[in-house]
Amino acid sequence: MIMEKITSLSRWIKLLILFLALLQLSSFVGTMMLGKYVGNEYVLRIDWWGLFYSILIVDFNGSWSLLASSLHAAGFHPGLILGTVKILPYIFIYYFLYRLFSLYQQRQVFTARNFKCLINKAVVFIAWIVISLFYPILVAFILHVAGLGYEVSYILILGDQELKYALFGMIFYCIAWVIRHATELEEEAELTI
Repeated sequence: MIMEKITSLSRWIKLLILFLALLQLSSFVGTMMLGKYVGNEYVLRIDWWGLFYSILIVDFNGSWSLLASSLHAAGFHPGLILGTVKILPYIFIYYFLYRLFSLYQQRQVFTARNFKCLINKAVVFIAWIVISLFYPILVAFILHVAGLGYEVSYILILGDQELKYALFGMIFYCIAWVIRHATELEEEAELTI
């Protein structure tokens, strides 16, 4: 009975994950292509025939806000340079969440594949911290070496966003090891029967 609920709910959650991923990706691309750069963010205002308005925003915060300002002042498109990298972790997280709920839908709750999926999500969060910290430095270095943007500064900032990513990464890492332990206990129980 409970497994049926998990299977059914997993199907709906997978559809929701797919919808959210497509919505975020399409709004991101639309905002980058059609939006205007205003104060470290791209803003796309949509007028729905005077009935209501929508505003889509892609912002660059933390160390990325300083780099976005420098890139824009130097004549570069901050959305292309920073935005494409900023969206990648979200895509990976959606992918691993989709895989995890696919396993649940297949009635695989305590398996090595679940462990791997959760570990991969933890790795994405940890990689996100590294990217968040060092990508601005890499961009500035490449622009300096290529002679394209000497006014772009080297920036390294550790902020609350990186600490949140670290917390999420550790939580998923811990949950993964709990799942692995439960898997081992389940395998031991099957062997003793």
